[in-house]
Amino acid sequence: MTHPPLAGLPLADLVLVEEPGFYDDRQFAVYDRMRAEAPAYYYEPLDVFLLTRMDDVHYVSTHPQQFSNASGLTLNQLRMAADGASSAFERFNEPEGELVITKDPPRQRALRALMSQNLTPRRLGGFSDALGGFCRDLLDQVAAEADEGKPVDFVDSVAAALPLYVAAALLGVATVDVPRMKTWVAALEDLTRITSAAELEEPGRRFDELKSFLRDQLARKRREPGTDMMSSFLASTLDGAPAPDAVVLAHVATLMSNGGTTRLLLASIASLLAGHPSQLKLIRDDPALLDGVIEECLRLMPPARGFVRTATADVLLAGTRIQAGQRVYMLYPAANRDPGHFARPDSFDPARPQSYGHASFGFGTHFCLGAGLARMEAKALFGELAARYSSIRLAGEPKRYEHVQLNGWETLPVTFHREDS
Repeated sequence: MTHPPLAGLPLADLVLVEEPGFYDDRQFAVYDRMRAEAPAYYYEPLDVFLLTRMDDVHYVSTHPQQFSNASGLTLNQLRMAADGASSAFERFNEPEGELVITKDPPRQRALRALMSQNLTPRRLGGFSDALGGFCRDLLDQVAAEADEGKPVDFVDSVAAALPLYVAAALLGVATVDVPRMKTWVAALEDLTRITSAAELEEPGRRFDELKSFLRDQLARKRREPGTDMMSSFLASTLDGAPAPDAVVLAHVATLMSNGGTTRLLLASIASLLAGHPSQLKLIRDDPALLDGVIEECLRLMPPARGFVRTATADVLLAGTRIQAGQRVYMLYPAANRDPGHFARPDSFDPARPQSYGHASFGFGTHFCLGAGLARMEAKALFGELAARYSSIRLAGEPKRYEHVQLNGWETLPVTFHREDS
């Protein structure tokens, strides 16, 4: 993609949010202009308003009665609807399945309760020893190359694997086939990438394979329940009755897919640490600093770029009249660098105060249910890494993940260094 110069061009020539190539470092200068000139910028090709200010993103997120989740969440869904192909996604919906992220209150609250009772801090806290073991095992697997100074692809060797081991352990699946699980995560990510019904066939086949696998696991857990999260889901209630298998299946598949966004987060943290070589040693000397590093990475490199909401009535937002039925798209990378909320917004500063924080996990009713688990994985992994090494360094040019909805690295070649290296 060729980037035009910013000066003198209308925003319509610059705001290319459906193009993966738009999302390199030059996107932030475009967001600055949008914030100043049109904070609710009308993107005519999809009849959607793009929001770049933190206050507006926060308002939409915390007013579900005015901005609904139920009519599409991603730009590619809007594109397919504009092309008359929105019904193509119906093949992925279980007849009786319901997903918390696609519902509005009050139904959303009932489904969220089903999820949250299985993701409590107590349950996750009891998993910390196993998580630490996964981190040690993964770093042991790359230790030979690392200790010889050989480059390691942090994405493939570490960041992609850890969330899948975690998901498999939490859900209590019978076997852990990481390469196969990676294809399922990729299929789920492709569903937010494709823009035509014809492109659905291949990810659809892999998604059907995932559902078949999970159905077999659910049947096994009904026969032989354990202490794992899948067994807990099956023992949960919804509307005063046992949760339907279709609902359990939908939410278990969602937990599996969250491995993708956690992969992106872990790789982004590694890239920031590689760009700031002194940080890893500082974390080893004071592990409490790691929390700030994780939050600052989430601010600068949100794993998801944003989500769509649909106005339920006419509303005035950012000085712009939005009609009932029109959509807004919350651009998290723009909101997270809003100078009205963050001093030196483009700078990496793990100690910065963040008022009500970054937008990367959302706000309010739809705050990400997996946020605690993602933070826990990041803290365990980089705490273990800091105990072993004093710095991470880039060992080549990383490759961006070419995706409109998701943000991060496809490859990240790094070397690990001890103090004496």
